[in-house]
Amino acid sequence: MAFNYAGNLGGAGAPVIRRFHSNVDLYVGCFVQSVGAGGQVALLGAATDLNMTSTHPLGVVTGIVDDSRAYVASSSGVAGYGDKTTYTATQAVVKSTGISEVEVCLAIPGVTLFRAPIYRTVWGTPLQELTCSAENSAGTEVVAEANTTDGGSVLSTIYCRSGANKGHYRVLATVSTVTYTVTVPFPNTIASGDTFVVTNGLLGFGNLMMPAPSDCINGDITGSDGHTVYYHEINLEEAGKEYAVFCLWGGAAPAAT
Repeated sequence: MAFNYAGNLGGAGAPVIRRFHSNVDLYVGCFVQSVGAGGQVALLGAATDLNMTSTHPLGVVTGIVDDSRAYVASSSGVAGYGDKTTYTATQAVVKSTGISEVEVCLAIPGVTLFRAPIYRTVWGTPLQELTCSAENSAGTEVVAEANTTDGGSVLSTIYCRSGANKGHYRVLATVSTVTYTVTVPFPNTIASGDTFVVTNGLLGFGNLMMPAPSDCINGDITGSDGHTVYYHEINLEEAGKEYAVFCLWGGAAPAAT
């Protein structure tokens, strides 16, 4: 599953589930927004601005109600997998299978926690692992051997996956070509051959980026457009299994400085 319910920030309570008509094909685990053209919900989609406010995140699809339900196997990098409802406006089909309808776990700002995998740009593509090419005794600079991600965001987290600093997280300060810097140093010398991984997002207030299919967190640090969330947990320990736990937030996140 892509996005799934992970509890309440306050600890107690149960998820709030409601049924809605869809105006597009939807899959269990995708994030949806409120709409009004031909249905009540549609894919949330990729944000087009920092602290996106023109779309209204509603929640995560947890079940398919109508009889068009079918299972689609997952495929790395390909949108659409899991239980699916097929949208139709054809009367004969509606009579046979019912109107496209889904169950949605409502995303109550500041309350409802969701867990989602972190991928690079599209579902199924792991975050890029960075192999250090130069020693840095100060513990503040990672120079990678190769990098396909130019630019970056100060709303990002870097994690050491191997070497003397394994297990330590830091917030990125700057990114330039293949050089990643942090303000608070890692406790030990960064050695050539050490590996790191970086994702968009940091504990506390940050940006939630996702691809158009709304089926994962997009960890590509070149982007900055997203929805304001509170990140409760970010886990980058295992390649291909990176994830985050978060809840939506009602207002804009503080600007990073």
